[in-house]
Amino acid sequence: MANAIAVLTDFYKSSGEVPKEPWEFLQAPVKLPKDPKTWDSPYTGVADPDKQPSGIITVLENVMADFAKMEAETKSQEEADQKEYDQSMSDNDIEMARRTQEADMKSNESKRRADQVNVLTSQKKDTEAELEKTEKYLSDLQPACVSGDSTYEDRKKARQGEVDALKKAQGILQDAFKEKAKSFLQIRK
Repeated sequence: MANAIAVLTDFYKSSGEVPKEPWEFLQAPVKLPKDPKTWDSPYTGVADPDKQPSGIITVLENVMADFAKMEAETKSQEEADQKEYDQSMSDNDIEMARRTQEADMKSNESKRRADQVNVLTSQKKDTEAELEKTEKYLSDLQPACVSGDSTYEDRKKARQGEVDALKKAQGILQDAFKEKAKSFLQIRK
């Protein structure tokens, strides 16, 4: 844009359509023949007095100013977007690390619980086997103790008779050793 403005300004200054600055070297306008060989007609300047050559230069200068403003805004927006992106990536890295650690902790917890399930399953099997043995023992005792040939009262009397007989035998044995002990032991003086 700057180059285009410079070319147009030089062109219009050389044609006399744009006034030269006071510090510029003034030359007389070039006198062209009526029909130069390269042109069909001579350059006469702008036909409409409201449309001066400086109008296009002003438009280009405005476009250049707008472009500079847009470029500055775009660079500012890109910097803000880059900062936002960097912050977002940093936040995502932190979140990813947190979730990775959480996943590790949960997998460790899962392994621990699976081990605990295995231990409890083994204990259950052992307990079920013991229960089965106990139930078998109870079923084996069922005919003798519950539905046997004697009643509970009969068994209780028989047991009491056995206890009484054992007590009587114990008394007899104690008395027998008392008499023998006197004659067996000699006392020395």
